Amino acid sequence: MTYLWTFCLPLLSENPNVLQYSPEAHLYASAMVVTFLGSGTLVWWEIVKGARDVENSFLALQSKPAETFFFWILGIAFVFNMYFLGQWFPVPESLFSLVRGIVIGLSTLGIFVLSYRCGGGYLSRFRSGLLLFFLAGIILTSAATLILKTALTLFLMSTIAYVIGGRKIPTIPLVIGLICLLPLHYGKHPMRHKYWEGPVTKHVQPWEYPAWFAEWAGQAGTTLFEKPQRWDPPKEKKESFVERSSVIHMLMMAQDKIPRLYPTMNGATYAIIPQLMLPRFLSPNKIRSHEGTHMLNVHVRRQTYKQTFKTVIAWGLLPEAYANFGFMGAFIVGGSLGAFYGFVTLQGVGAPTFSFRTLFGILVISFALASTEWTAGVYAATLQQSSMPLIGMRLVFMRRFRKMRRKSVPLDSDPSPTLTFTAEEIQFLQANPELVQMLTGHFRHPPYH
Repeated sequence: MTYLWTFCLPLLSENPNVLQYSPEAHLYASAMVVTFLGSGTLVWWEIVKGARDVENSFLALQSKPAETFFFWILGIAFVFNMYFLGQWFPVPESLFSLVRGIVIGLSTLGIFVLSYRCGGGYLSRFRSGLLLFFLAGIILTSAATLILKTALTLFLMSTIAYVIGGRKIPTIPLVIGLICLLPLHYGKHPMRHKYWEGPVTKHVQPWEYPAWFAEWAGQAGTTLFEKPQRWDPPKEKKESFVERSSVIHMLMMAQDKIPRLYPTMNGATYAIIPQLMLPRFLSPNKIRSHEGTHMLNVHVRRQTYKQTFKTVIAWGLLPEAYANFGFMGAFIVGGSLGAFYGFVTLQGVGAPTFSFRTLFGILVISFALASTEWTAGVYAATLQQSSMPLIGMRLVFMRRFRKMRRKSVPLDSDPSPTLTFTAEEIQFLQANPELVQMLTGHFRHPPYH
């Protein structure tokens, strides 16, 4: 789905970055995108087409404690974002990076899981309202950094989770969110110029949020509706949301220069992935997480290595694949991603929401949405860092459950045998309706419809 606005729409929207290339280059790039997505989808389908529900045992969290845990995580993520914006007190960079990775990984899971359960009716009215409050706060504080991509990704991910859980579209929140977020794109460049390039770095405190977004909205309105006078000097044309989201022009740039001007890189940006996955406390001189991106830009003379310390020019998985292996990179990387996604899908089929398999699958889905401009090294390192808290939860907090096997019952036997449970067992079953449904194989309506 993300390839619609990163590779498809730029071809149809007169994107200036795309129009500088010939129609033949457009066709060649389009064929490579189709090859990449087609090979990945084919491999994925071959793996998952015979998938069956979990038949034996699985590790999972209990529903109510897990809900409470993820609500706490969302609260912590909200406070962490406010701290990051306000810079309330200094923290060592190594500790900050560690905490940031844990908070981002767990809050991403929390947003998806709780939005899914809200859509399915598993949350009480109070908890649904609390989720909306935390979600709005996290999205707004993420947007307040003047980097809208994170906020839009969280908004899109929560909407998708809600739709999957309830099979209905949250029309009013969806419309309000789009109206609030999308126009801000047109004001972010003046805001960045004023506060990023000024003599003093601006730290936004919570009580300044209304004024901050009001100023941002004013800048957006000026950019959108200002009518230039004849005597005004010509202004640089601002990129639209679709133009800014384009990645296909990077693919066409790579196809234009490789191998005509520069040779293929033969996997050089993939060879550094093991170094990126080492924790920094084990490798004090660890290379930068975007080192693969910088290698690509230096290779095609888009930047000097010194310039990469100031600006990151994003590439994406498909342009990186072409730069390394040419057209065959679409098959190699596309098929590899299809196999990985297929394995994750296969493991999660039929597992309950709070199982380790489903939570890891949710993490991978969120990365599929967020990785439009990542290279493979960024993808692998970020996924590893975000998976560590989940693995810790698996080892410490998750319990193993076994699915009950159905047995044939003689026709002359009692069709409704009596089952006896202790008070503790009854309380546990009432608190975990999803696990009851999963373990017995019977459908049960959510408790808060």
